[in-house]
Amino acid sequence: MLNAGIGEGQSTVRPPFFDGTNYSYWKERMRIFVQSNNFKIWLAIKNGDSLPMKKVGETLIPKDEDEYDESDFKKAQLNATAINFLYCAVNANDYQKISRCQTANQMWNKLMITYEGTPQVRESKIDLLTHEYELFAMKENELVEDMFERFSNIVNDLDMLGKTLTDKELVRKILRSLTKEWESKVNSIYEGRDYNVITYDGLRGNLITYETNHLSHTLDVKKRTGIAFKASSQKVEINDSDSDSDSDSSTSCDILVECFNEFMKHELNMSKRKNTSRCHTCGKLGHRKFECPKLKKMSKQDEFAYFSWSYEQPSKDDFLIGVEEQDGWSGT
Repeated sequence: MLNAGIGEGQSTVRPPFFDGTNYSYWKERMRIFVQSNNFKIWLAIKNGDSLPMKKVGETLIPKDEDEYDESDFKKAQLNATAINFLYCAVNANDYQKISRCQTANQMWNKLMITYEGTPQVRESKIDLLTHEYELFAMKENELVEDMFERFSNIVNDLDMLGKTLTDKELVRKILRSLTKEWESKVNSIYEGRDYNVITYDGLRGNLITYETNHLSHTLDVKKRTGIAFKASSQKVEINDSDSDSDSDSSTSCDILVECFNEFMKHELNMSKRKNTSRCHTCGKLGHRKFECPKLKKMSKQDEFAYFSWSYEQPSKDDFLIGVEEQDGWSGT
């Protein structure tokens, strides 16, 4: 029970493995991993000044290993260690992409171009993310934590591409993005003396506290109401291929549902009445006189007796016909 919700962490001695997905996440973790081991190795990856070179005429070319001095060996050692980190961190497919590179810097840049694109492509991605950032707004009935998670994804992606936003910019954007339920809180923050010094994380904690103490019940009721409305709408939804008849179909469905509800309400009332009504014929509960099985049985017996009597007792007309037939027979 003490370990509930606690997963296994990442290794501090092995570089984070890149499986070909979520490059921005891996790139940042790899940067921190290399820096924590040896900051000079990270500079070798970032700047590329790690391969011993010599000048021949006006051109710089790599030195042969037998020409290395003490300083060259240190540079070569940093480059080899950086390459080893990258080889241990990538999958087989990415290894094929970077295996021909001579320096860790070339490998790092090759991966960046592969997964982030050329500088022009990165600029296009920045433009798209900036547009998404500008249009960002809190959704109806959305929790603060969920909103900040969506917002952080945009901000982090921009940061990975080289565009960093200040805390002040982030705070202003969040305050402009909140829904009407937050209007009083937003005004109090704007008018407060701490507005100019509030941080992004400070604003997040402030809003979460306000939501918990003042808005949690309201948001919960609205969310449950929305779910119930959506469920009821799905029950009466009718797919119609003709777009012109959508409104007519919706109206018909509403009328049908209303009639059905009235019918069920009537049947329920009738059922309740049956359970409390007493029959005046047999004296039992649960039905009325005209529904009494005993009365129906008696009616059938009376009907049978009537027909039996009618069959056995000749009518006056039958008697007269019989007399006339006898007279006619005698006349002949």
